[in-house]
Amino acid sequence: MFCDNCGTELADDATFCSSCGNQVKLRDNKNIYIALILTFLLTGLGSIYAGNTIKGLVLLIVRIVCVIFGIFLSIFLVFSLLVWAYSFYEAYRDVQIANGHQNPKLIRDFKSWNRNNKIIAVLIICIISILTVAACISIITADTYSPSHSETHYYSSGSGSSIGSGSSHYGGVDTSPNSIARNDPDWYYDHYEYGDNPDIDDYLESQGYD
Repeated sequence: MFCDNCGTELADDATFCSSCGNQVKLRDNKNIYIALILTFLLTGLGSIYAGNTIKGLVLLIVRIVCVIFGIFLSIFLVFSLLVWAYSFYEAYRDVQIANGHQNPKLIRDFKSWNRNNKIIAVLIICIISILTVAACISIITADTYSPSHSETHYYSSGSGSSIGSGSSHYGGVDTSPNSIARNDPDWYYDHYEYGDNPDIDDYLESQGYD
């Protein structure tokens, strides 16, 4: 802890400052693990738990906005994940400040922790990083396989050629090769040659199709 009056570092059980004699205010110490769990469940909730309501609400609103925009442009979903990951760091800072530590810095503080706390911190950071990276890769990969307008065709029930109108194997619904390959691989291979769509060929090979 630090003295609110002169900033002198104090023992955790101190009741008066050893430098200026100022009485130490009793604090309801916040649990860092509770803050991290709350942040995992809802962005910004850890900061709100630590007493920094404004910061917690700002983080929550920013992530909600990113998710909403992500419906139209997936890059915002990546931003929302980065905000979620960053909110863990802010929850740590807010808990440390609430517990009387002035200007906490994770890397500097990490050096002074005991071995068990260092192991727990590394595990938590690794879990958050893995979840964030995996989700970002999933979003980017899904974007790569999304069909473009140029891939859109109508499929004739009688042949593999594309036609502008008429009945189709899918009831006249405008469908892309990407969707056909995923939903009906056998139909796709009946009407497309290997090499027509390399990305789709790679996907079907990964699913066991020759």
